[in-house]
Amino acid sequence: MTRPETIVHEIYDAWRAQDMEWLAGYLPDDFCHVIHIPTEIHPLGGTSRGKNASIARLGVIADDFEILRFDTSGLIVLDPRACVEISALYRHRETGVELGTTIANFWTFEDSWPTRLSEYHDIARIQAFRQSVAALAGP
Repeated sequence: MTRPETIVHEIYDAWRAQDMEWLAGYLPDDFCHVIHIPTEIHPLGGTSRGKNASIARLGVIADDFEILRFDTSGLIVLDPRACVEISALYRHRETGVELGTTIANFWTFEDSWPTRLSEYHDIARIQAFRQSVAALAGP
């Protein structure tokens, strides 16, 4: 495996284990993470700049969700880039509502280390999930 391929596999293993410290070990201080979801649809959408901000945001997601499936088997690495379409199934810890979705991740590397992750989500599924959670929360 190439170094970027190994790093991305280990980052995804850290995510599955919901170990933010392990994951942070692979990110440079100036890491940029973009979640392409309008903040009106989900407040965690948008851009976080810097490793600490990115890890904090990922930590919020890990705290809110149990990972039931996170299939990254289709990973393609052509240094300085990597991409994968992820079949994911999460369970919202507070309500038990499941979110089955597809996520597309696009990584950029410099000197074989990840510097940017652009993440695309199925907006309709995110909206439906948020409505289900809101309905359980009540007025």
